[in-house]
Amino acid sequence: MSAQEVKLKLKETIRSVRELLLTLKKAAHEQLSRTAPKVTHTLDKSFDRASKGLSDTLKLISKKTTREQLELLRSYRSLLQKQNEFVEAKIKALEKQETSDANS
Repeated sequence: MSAQEVKLKLKETIRSVRELLLTLKKAAHEQLSRTAPKVTHTLDKSFDRASKGLSDTLKLISKKTTREQLELLRSYRSLLQKQNEFVEAKIKALEKQETSDANS
């Protein structure tokens, strides 16, 4: 893959992740606004910071050599996978708890 193709893919990734974060922010906001306005505000700020941090990081990565970009992006992917595993485990635990609460 050429450096130009990597830059293009990186821009697409940035755009996709931004869209994902905005979608997550909107969904979380809608869900939580019904139950906890203060938590909603805190989550909004957290998603905004995460989005900006990701955007800044990916811009810095795009200035590196192709080899460095690959190493950084692979490390970042690994971090995201671990975060996803954590979120999935938390969801399963909460679903299990919800089922137990409903049966009580």
